[in-house]
Amino acid sequence: MPTFLNDLNHRKSFFAKLTAMTVAALALGMAFPFIFALIADKAPFLAPILKVEGTELGAGVVLLPAGMLFLTLACVVLEALLLGYENSTLKRVLADDSASVKTDFLYLLLRISGLMMVFGLLFTLGGMYPAAGYLKNEFGFAFMRGTDNLALHFLAMAVLHTFINYWAHRFLHMKYLWQLHQVHHSAEHYNVLLPYRSHPMEFVIATLYGGFILGVLGIRPEALMLWLGINAVYQSMVHSNYDWKWKWVEYILITPAAHRIHHSTNPDHYNSNLGILSIWDRMFGTYIAPTPGEVIDLGLGQPDQKNYNTGHFFIEIIACFGRWLGLRKPA
Repeated sequence: MPTFLNDLNHRKSFFAKLTAMTVAALALGMAFPFIFALIADKAPFLAPILKVEGTELGAGVVLLPAGMLFLTLACVVLEALLLGYENSTLKRVLADDSASVKTDFLYLLLRISGLMMVFGLLFTLGGMYPAAGYLKNEFGFAFMRGTDNLALHFLAMAVLHTFINYWAHRFLHMKYLWQLHQVHHSAEHYNVLLPYRSHPMEFVIATLYGGFILGVLGIRPEALMLWLGINAVYQSMVHSNYDWKWKWVEYILITPAAHRIHHSTNPDHYNSNLGILSIWDRMFGTYIAPTPGEVIDLGLGQPDQKNYNTGHFFIEIIACFGRWLGLRKPA
């Protein structure tokens, strides 16, 4: 605690800047549903395009950015308590000594502000939500509508989402999507902000399969919120340097030590430990057990690494999209 207070005292202006940026991002993220609703009211033909993420939650959608920020801050504090401040994400952010962690922080703000959604709409020419809505309606089996049991709804969501997520993640590692997923793997430091580091087109992909899952299951909003919250905490903590001490957890979840292998620059580790539940990696042959004390180098390696953590945040996002489009052109 004394070290933290000392750093805070010496970095007051920098901390004030971070706080102002975060508050502004939160205000923008909470305003977007109202802005989009106003535009759709004035121009009804735009309503399908401006369908705001999480409409199943009704008015509660405005609380999503606040919930996201609250859970992230809770994980930042928890990690600092578990690891010690000197080894924590909080220290790295306040020290401002890593271009990679600074980029992670900006991706967090991009997500909270709703600008991730705006980029997704721009990159898909407005097709993101109409496509997700089509999948939801086309596969609107709503298998869970016959029961109101919250636990069953949550369990169904957890099983189907982790299964689809595993395969979506596996496809992201294939040739035609890897250029987009490189954004996440370009992180050079493990930290609890890293889950937010993903290209807007990857957000589009998640929105599409999310619409499919909601259509198939017909999940209660309460179960959806519970799953989103628990998964957000898991995603932050699995990217922490704090290693979980219970060996039996490895048989249920991909742990931080196992997921660190996924981020490794070692070719022997490529395309491994892709899931949330370890059962999917074990079932489909992509699980590699962590070795105690093993040193893992993170990042992409050259030449790809030079495209990231450059200090030109929005240029990186657009340039990555351009490289992906170029990759998809016929030879």
